[in-house]
Amino acid sequence: MTILLVIDVQEKYMGYYSNDLIEKVNERVDAAKAWNESVIYIRNISMLGNTEGYELAKNLHVESELVFDKRKPSAFTNEAFCKALKAIGETSIEIIGVDGNCCVKKTAIDAKRAGYEVSLNTKCIGFRSPKITERTLDELSKEGVKIK
Repeated sequence: MTILLVIDVQEKYMGYYSNDLIEKVNERVDAAKAWNESVIYIRNISMLGNTEGYELAKNLHVESELVFDKRKPSAFTNEAFCKALKAIGETSIEIIGVDGNCCVKKTAIDAKRAGYEVSLNTKCIGFRSPKITERTLDELSKEGVKIK
């Protein structure tokens, strides 16, 4: 089984990406639920820890209570999130969400370095700066992250 990790799909950020991104994310979340995969949501919050204005996107299918906040790009900076991953006991993580060139990238690298098998589902990832996306994907590939 794979853990589906949904990064920063928040109301605050969705205006930067194509309108169909949330639909693609929801299709993948629905498939994870049907396949009994664990789904974890990560929210980027302010450096001050203020969660107001950082809500998950209104249309996002939220299929678990596993929602963790982070203040830095990598989800692995949240100790409670790392403990939850270990408690689930899976070794494979698929990452979707935004932004592919920053938070998704940093989380994928840290997941790989923590010993997880990591894949990115690029159909369900928003990249805010298309100019550097190819370089990002090459770098992640070199780290051992599977790009699909």
